[in-house]
Amino acid sequence: MRRIASIIAALAVMLGSQSVYAQTYPSKAITMVIPLSAGGSNDILGRYLADGLSKAFGQPVVVENRPGAGSALGSAHVAKSNPDGYTIMFVSSTYATNAATQSGLPFDAEKDLRPVALAAASQFVLVAGPSVKAKDFKEFLEEAKSRELFYASTGVGSSTQFAAELFNDRAGLKMTPVHYKGGTEALVDLIGGRANVYFGTVTQVLPYISAGQVRPLAITSKTRNEALPDVPTVGEMGITGAETNIWWGVFVPSKTPEDAVVKLNAEINKFLSTDESKAFLAKLGAEFIPGGADDFQTRVHTELNTWRKLAKERGITAK
Repeated sequence: MRRIASIIAALAVMLGSQSVYAQTYPSKAITMVIPLSAGGSNDILGRYLADGLSKAFGQPVVVENRPGAGSALGSAHVAKSNPDGYTIMFVSSTYATNAATQSGLPFDAEKDLRPVALAAASQFVLVAGPSVKAKDFKEFLEEAKSRELFYASTGVGSSTQFAAELFNDRAGLKMTPVHYKGGTEALVDLIGGRANVYFGTVTQVLPYISAGQVRPLAITSKTRNEALPDVPTVGEMGITGAETNIWWGVFVPSKTPEDAVVKLNAEINKFLSTDESKAFLAKLGAEFIPGGADDFQTRVHTELNTWRKLAKERGITAK
């Protein structure tokens, strides 16, 4: 009886402390680590969300860029930080593709970090440069099967490479990758004829489409894009299983209290669901994806398995 009473008392103390934590969190500044360089889409979206959370919580949310090794260095830093809810990470789907191509990561992508909320997603569009003769998707497939074509990517293990290799696999093609430091460099060579096609986000390539410098062939998502209503999806063109997009989300160290995870998720969903936030995301070619922490965790787990399998089959390895 004494043992049972002790257990009950311990549980009461633990539940009581959790209740107090839920009521007081956050009581100080939160650090948002962005494991990629400043100025890109991750940085723009992350800082926008940080500002929104700061206003919602009444506490500063300080952004700290920690780039390196395709987001691995910053991710490892967060994974090893104090799991108290005051260190969070904002990262793109590079988190999953990077983990699929690097065998010696200084953290476990599934065990050391907990997905909190999927903030937004954006569609990829397959565009062709002037070196491709095809005028539409059907002609492109015929051309791609008749001669060697090169696709531009933003680096080994990048989301752009995985989008291209997934398409290669499902369409039965053998396009060869040409890697660049970023999307700007990739598009410059695409327009210059040194690369043939590129899988980029709609927002990134839309100005080049409008200028007539590249041609959109297909959207690599399940639905068409409002900015390109006449461009078919890969599924519509008979290529099944090639759908993919780029996403951004928030993670915390795996042992972070559930109360903090729930509160962060709720505030992120609340802030990004406003008309103002939706308009902001739309300008970047992205859209808000509501959902709970478990929904996001399932997505990350599924993608890690998919990309690891594809990386092994297609020989995608970061050196």
